[in-house]
Amino acid sequence: MERPSIRRRPTRADRVDRRPVRTAGAGVVLALAVLAAHPAPAVSEGETAPAFSLPTLGGGPARALADSHGKVRYLDFWASWCAPCRVSIPAMVDLQAELGGADFEVLAINVDRRPEDALRFLERFPVNYVNLSDPEGAVAAAYALPGMPTSFVVDRDGRITLMHAGFRRGDMEAIRAHILELLEAPETGGS
Repeated sequence: MERPSIRRRPTRADRVDRRPVRTAGAGVVLALAVLAAHPAPAVSEGETAPAFSLPTLGGGPARALADSHGKVRYLDFWASWCAPCRVSIPAMVDLQAELGGADFEVLAINVDRRPEDALRFLERFPVNYVNLSDPEGAVAAAYALPGMPTSFVVDRDGRITLMHAGFRRGDMEAIRAHILELLEAPETGGS
């Protein structure tokens, strides 16, 4: 005669054994969510700036970052919907007017999906520097922008020496001082 099966009630030890597995699984999921929400920057100070070639906003010829190798560059990512850009753009116009030439230039990259929005914006806020168009956001993604606007100072050898996210009145003073240091430094003749 068979004995009837007796269902055993789980003990505290059974529950404790499963808890670390559940907690560890939840921890992994949480860590992955945090990493996805805050990806590591694709570029940082001291690294080589990602190469790119983009059309000039408004249909002009394409420009590459390498086209200005040997110059110090202020690379600015902006959008027509970006409120701080209305503050940064006049400061960049002044920077280009003061320092632009054989050793320095401002290069701006617009990330509007519709370039005509950027062109309308520039009618209201005219500039004296090159504006490129990145409607697909490929270059912006390569630079892993933390917000708008974001700018990078790129030295003569193509290394990022400064990254600046956002913009408020007075920010350009420190950026300008950094650029002047680079312009006064002897050329290294690197890559």
